[in-house]
Amino acid sequence: MPYEKKGEKKYAILQYVRGAGNELEEKFWQDHSSSRMAFDLYSWMQEEKYSEIKDFSFEFQLPRLNSGGMGPNMDVYIETEDEIIFVESKFTEKANLNYRNPNKKGETYLSPAYYANFHGKDQMTLDKRFYDCSYAERFAIFTKEWEEEMIAHPSWRKRGRVDWFEPKQETCHLCGIFFYLKQHPELIKEKSIRLLNIYWKMDGDEYSDMERAFLSKAQTLIDEVVKIENFQIKDFKIGAFSIQEMLDNNSLLSHHIHFPLGLSDEIKNRNSAIVGDRKRGQF
Repeated sequence: MPYEKKGEKKYAILQYVRGAGNELEEKFWQDHSSSRMAFDLYSWMQEEKYSEIKDFSFEFQLPRLNSGGMGPNMDVYIETEDEIIFVESKFTEKANLNYRNPNKKGETYLSPAYYANFHGKDQMTLDKRFYDCSYAERFAIFTKEWEEEMIAHPSWRKRGRVDWFEPKQETCHLCGIFFYLKQHPELIKEKSIRLLNIYWKMDGDEYSDMERAFLSKAQTLIDEVVKIENFQIKDFKIGAFSIQEMLDNNSLLSHHIHFPLGLSDEIKNRNSAIVGDRKRGQF
């Protein structure tokens, strides 16, 4: 069924079809799929009666690096009167910490496209890959420092680790959001920007040193880029919390957004039944 936001007719099915993850081919139809869970959790926001939600989309594609490739997708995009919220949603999946195997010569945790002076078959410069944005070098420093952090902390990538947080994915999202803010100054003016990792907390999950370190470094980067580019926004915060916490605290996602009566219990009961006594990565 179509829905309308900001005078535009939209279709959730087309958003999934156009997304980079080929979700409708298989993933969406599995009961433990994060994309299906996100649809069940947020699709009510499409309805016209929720006028506080000005715009909404699944599989929201962010701009890519100028060197090519697919732009990163956000599972959910929400716009209210004074907020733009980008949501990465996790259900039962196990984090993939590696971009490539770092034990092989020349391979890395994060793509060199984000920090190398020259990259790709055309050896495109860093500035050109970042569309000559003033913050390109600062983003490259952040990415390279995080690469070194991953190498320095072998416990973060130990065999069998089963947390939900993916630094590579988060780096891609940050890059895409900075491009998006740069391209849409009128849309973001005086708004609060949020990049939120919202996950289903499973037995054995840890909010570990890796997540804390990344979020802290990323927030420092965000604050610096906002100043460098002079983005006319209220603020920009990155964060993470569980779906259970969000459903128990209706203002955690946004002070404008309150989940419909009964949906919170329905989602909790359904997800608990799907997960059972399994731990992350056991699907």
